[in-house]
Amino acid sequence: MSVPPRVRLAVLAGGALVLGGAAALCLGLREGAHPEADRPTAAASSPPSRPGAPPPSGMEARALGFRLLTLADPGEVLAGMDSLARAAEQGDVESQVSLGRIYLKGLPSVPRDAARARAWLLRAAASQHPSAAYFLGVISQNGDGVTADPAEAARWFEIAARGGSPDAMFLLANAYRAGAGVPRNDRRAVELYESAGEREHPAALQALAMAYRYGELGLEPDEAESRRYTMEAEHAIQHRQAPP
Repeated sequence: MSVPPRVRLAVLAGGALVLGGAAALCLGLREGAHPEADRPTAAASSPPSRPGAPPPSGMEARALGFRLLTLADPGEVLAGMDSLARAAEQGDVESQVSLGRIYLKGLPSVPRDAARARAWLLRAAASQHPSAAYFLGVISQNGDGVTADPAEAARWFEIAARGGSPDAMFLLANAYRAGAGVPRNDRRAVELYESAGEREHPAALQALAMAYRYGELGLEPDEAESRRYTMEAEHAIQHRQAPP
């Protein structure tokens, strides 16, 4: 029995249609909605910058990057961007990733700039940073300021997946499932969905639930396994982890 096209499309696009009545989780790559970018952190309540303070670094820079994505006050945002830029120029990788993420999404006081986003992410990717590689994969996949290149996207997702990014694992699994930029390989897709699922990635868990339900990806139909993965997906929606 084949999976209905509408349901298959939801999985491949990154949406987790959770069976059993739970709300659908949109993990798609539409403009301005990147799972790696939009998850808040507990540290994000700190002020964007302090006069005379040294530029942020490490986890402080990551927290500042997340906070800037939630602010509306132009003065606070621009002060924070200046602080991040100083740290990024000094080589702080977290600041480089934060700037790339912000320019990729854009803010009311910071115009979206895919070229500048890519430039910062490439600098961070030199250190094999998984979030930088993930976003570079998204840029290549979507053709955001560059020619869309599924093979290049898969290459970046592979780097990010090796670094522990469940979002990259999920998108790389989709690529192997569809043969987009890599040879089609259902077994590899299942392995990647499972790896992402172990990190509580809802859409990956739902993909496995549907594969067991309909006998996809070389798996035998198994209602018990389908129900198990569906329950795990519903749980994971409430426990999404911060990006690596």
